[in-house]
Amino acid sequence: MFEVFFDLPAQDFMKKADESTHSRVKEVLEELSFDPVPQGAKRIIESQEKIFRFRSRHLRLLYRIDYEKLTLVVITIEPLSRMYR
Repeated sequence: MFEVFFDLPAQDFMKKADESTHSRVKEVLEELSFDPVPQGAKRIIESQEKIFRFRSRHLRLLYRIDYEKLTLVVITIEPLSRMYR
């Protein structure tokens, strides 16, 4: 099982998020802690690190995986509506 951490932009998003978004992110992160690269996750090839993006309903998460330390760091969380403006 991977330990999940938040980078500063993800922390800021969670502070401003409403209760339903909070619970949805919590569900997604619980799933990712057991399977960090589920079906639908896409690796960002341009990066040297193992960075992935994952869409869950109306949210997109960008996260980095460290397989040696068994950690998953959520870099950003964005609503899809904000990403496609």
